[in-house]
Amino acid sequence: MRIVAVGECTIDRYPALGAERVGGISLNFAVNARREGAERVSLMSATGTDAGAAAVRRKLAAEGIDASHLRVIAGATATQAITLAPGGERIFPAGGYSPGVLADLHLSAADQVLLRTAEVVAVPVFRELAHLSDAVMHARGITGMRVADLLDGADLGPDLGGIESLLGAFDLLFLSGSEATVERLLPFSRDTRSLIVVTHGADGSSALVNGERITCPADAVPAGECVDSTGCGDAFQAAFTVDYVRHRDVHRALGAGSRRAAIVIRHLGATAELAAGPVAALASPATS
Repeated sequence: MRIVAVGECTIDRYPALGAERVGGISLNFAVNARREGAERVSLMSATGTDAGAAAVRRKLAAEGIDASHLRVIAGATATQAITLAPGGERIFPAGGYSPGVLADLHLSAADQVLLRTAEVVAVPVFRELAHLSDAVMHARGITGMRVADLLDGADLGPDLGGIESLLGAFDLLFLSGSEATVERLLPFSRDTRSLIVVTHGADGSSALVNGERITCPADAVPAGECVDSTGCGDAFQAAFTVDYVRHRDVHRALGAGSRRAAIVIRHLGATAELAAGPVAALASPATS
């Protein structure tokens, strides 16, 4: 299986802990897809020329992810500040995200060639990286599955109406939300070939297919083992996608996503689960 994750790699900063981890939606997706057994996974993104760039490349090498389409652009690697609430729930504080050099990343002719060879092309859809998601949505010649992460749907506008422009353009759409989110999106699923998956955290997940809802409970994780929910959604999406491409069984894929998310929540950082141990902290925020 050939997967290309387009968009984001970051340095995730935990100021209260004085720790940093390599992360970012697209990198997290790539890592978890590889761990789910996808044979060829590429990250199409960019780092700056700072210390974070070296950490990203070390991470990709350790995970066996192709970094040949990871650009280096003069400037700063993207960063995300994270605060952890009791129970490990991650909070992204207002103003805590900086896209850094990702704002200047545009897909090249070589990137477009790679996209046309992929079975899966995955990209996050949010305001700061709209130029990349638009490029994927409108790219010609992609025959594989186009996958979009809509985050919490905040950029879709009132009543999530912005999803209409994405239906049909993407084969698989993920977003996090509540029962109200499901009720709002269920009618959209009736007249589209797109599969919509809504994750509910500890309350499980729902897939909306042809106006019908398929549900799956979350894998139970004891409260004392919930360390950090950062990247759980990315992990869910990667596992769901890999399993769904292989088996075309929605309920089975929901279960695969739940199992992968339950692994990720047990450690600090979105991708720290490694046989050799967690990713070491970089310099503290005060000195980076």
